[in-house]
Amino acid sequence: MTFVTGLILSWLFVGLWAGLMKGLGLGKKVRKDGPKTHLAKEGTPSMGGVGFLLAGGLAYYLTAKDGLAFLWLLGLGFGLLGLLDDLGGLKGRPLRAREKIALQSLMALVFALFAMRQVAYTPYPILDLLLIALAVVGAANAFNFTDGVDGLLASVSALILLPFYPLPVTQALMGGVLGFLWHNAPRARVFMGDVGSQALGAMVAGLYVMEKALWLLPLAAIIPVLEVLSVVLQVAYFRRTGRRLFRMAPIHHHFELLGWEEGKVVFRFVIITALVVALAFGGKG
Repeated sequence: MTFVTGLILSWLFVGLWAGLMKGLGLGKKVRKDGPKTHLAKEGTPSMGGVGFLLAGGLAYYLTAKDGLAFLWLLGLGFGLLGLLDDLGGLKGRPLRAREKIALQSLMALVFALFAMRQVAYTPYPILDLLLIALAVVGAANAFNFTDGVDGLLASVSALILLPFYPLPVTQALMGGVLGFLWHNAPRARVFMGDVGSQALGAMVAGLYVMEKALWLLPLAAIIPVLEVLSVVLQVAYFRRTGRRLFRMAPIHHHFELLGWEEGKVVFRFVIITALVVALAFGGKG
């Protein structure tokens, strides 16, 4: 019931949100130096994460409880930060990277202090604090970089969440993500935006932390990890040599510029995610 409620509400809310944004003339600006096929997406409604987060949260509170309600507070904090960045981007004034990281770190540290009451990964509390906070901030940004091709982040996230499907919080979030995916499948009617990608990354990391599976997150989320690593390597290599390591970062754009169709990028990245999630959790009973 939780999953179905989240799915239906998300399908409804995201559709309404896309219509509202289109009516207001608020659309995404597309990078001119990116794949030429993306130029046609100029003006596509964004911030669709508002719809699926509201849907998932409402489904959770209406139908079930599992002691992980605070994960929605974590998602709310990162979602509001992402929304602020999205709105600033529409006006050509997005948040500076240092401002974003500072606010993310503050929220992640608060979550880590709470999580440490229930889980421990090392014998040293200070290391646990830093490890958990780093995981949340890292996942929020990695998921944000992954959100650049229609359907990619939503599809990958659903698979990363799948091992914890029995939990109501996971059912609600998965339902929200899949309801959004209905509208995001190529060609997307609405983009997720930072409001959705940052919240989704933070909540996924928080879930893995609380379920004592944090060490499995880098493997299960291998695509977001590779996406953020490609950006870091691209910047570092360019600063050192003045040349690009990849044709474009994040790495999904590199493959597009190599000639892969957008759907092929998504399909193959989803296959990779399915394989690594199965590998990570295959031995768990």
